[in-house]
Amino acid sequence: MDEDPDPYVPRLIRQDPRLHARPVMTLHNTVTNCSLWKFKDNSVQIVGNKSEDQAIAEKVGFGFDRKPLDAIPLLNGSFPGHVDIPRMREGRLGGAFWTVWAPCYDVVGEDPGADFNTPTSHVRDALEMLDIIQNMIARHPDDFQYARTSAEVWDAFNAGKIASLIGMEGTHVLGNSLGALRIFAQLGVRYLTLTHTCHSAFASSCGPGTPMDVVHEGDGLSDLGKELIKELNRVGIMVDLAHTTVATMRQAIELSEAPVVWTHAGARALWDHPRNVPDEILKMIGDGPGQKDGVIQSIFFPAFLGPHPGVNVSHVANHIEHIAGIVGKSRVGIASDYDGMYLVPEGLEDASKYPNIVAELLSRGWTDDEVRGALGGNLMRIMDKVDEVSEKLKDRLPSSAIWEKRTDLPSLKWGGGGQHVYWPTDVKAKVEKMYLRHDEL
Repeated sequence: MDEDPDPYVPRLIRQDPRLHARPVMTLHNTVTNCSLWKFKDNSVQIVGNKSEDQAIAEKVGFGFDRKPLDAIPLLNGSFPGHVDIPRMREGRLGGAFWTVWAPCYDVVGEDPGADFNTPTSHVRDALEMLDIIQNMIARHPDDFQYARTSAEVWDAFNAGKIASLIGMEGTHVLGNSLGALRIFAQLGVRYLTLTHTCHSAFASSCGPGTPMDVVHEGDGLSDLGKELIKELNRVGIMVDLAHTTVATMRQAIELSEAPVVWTHAGARALWDHPRNVPDEILKMIGDGPGQKDGVIQSIFFPAFLGPHPGVNVSHVANHIEHIAGIVGKSRVGIASDYDGMYLVPEGLEDASKYPNIVAELLSRGWTDDEVRGALGGNLMRIMDKVDEVSEKLKDRLPSSAIWEKRTDLPSLKWGGGGQHVYWPTDVKAKVEKMYLRHDEL
């Protein structure tokens, strides 16, 4: 008998009908990260038979860092990193959240100032990321199908497509504006991570793993951040607590009228890293008195799972089981953070390896229904509940809250040279009176 090429998966599990009965849903795939950043080493190689897409990719060469859309053809099979269409198909993926992401301020050399009022390029960058995702879905209609609801996920799955949903990581990309949030909701964003590795005008981040200065009272949400939670509930965007401080987690859970999610996190009790969720917070998730429903999707990044090198698929399962031991197996799921991490666990090297975690959970005695829940059923239940809350709140007016430290409303610069040449007389008089009153204060 030939040696099994993958020691983590029994030979027959790759064709197991349990992997075909429900869509395997993964949260937080940062393949757009690759299209913007991973072509800068000039080392892209075209492999296999040359298709039309590959010929385009060869012609474009290594200039993808200047033209990110040119990377999209490579998803057919020669994309660097962890994710492309053949590997997603091999991994039996039925759905994925593609992440709108823009690097935090320090990564791109921008300083928003102590009050987050200095303009940055993050809103533009987020829109360009969203554009990449939309073009990626449109360019591969045989494989990807846009979805926003659980019903649309099933439609895509039943059509043999990979349901493609959109998430957004970090409120630093909102320009301190609830108006920007509402526009992103209209563009299809289904979850919003309250922070990335930097603080924002809305919320406090746990950072990259090292202590950060406190910017909001209690190291949690700002007043605008509390309004943000209400708006997320109203427009039907899931509140994602990955990357946030414990105080932010606690406040968001208490304030949210809808279930919450962690799109990519681990258990802090197993590996003491600020990116992981402490048991005290996990105990707030459930259906008991004072608890909030939710789902915790377990990350694959070894730095959050245990001593590395040496982290493998078993460590991921350990985190899933620890979390499930507190919140229940109906509130856990599988994330990844593929293409957003530089290390991977043994046995989960790329998107083709999802059957390995399925095999690991089955070997630990998980039932078929429990595994199906972790593969996506639990997440889709939460999506449905978030939509139900949004429907109940449909008559609530949008929040008019603005960033309390904002200084440009109303602005003397509007209208040209402070002369307000385009303003009606009564508007001009009112604004100038407001500024006079402000100056007197």
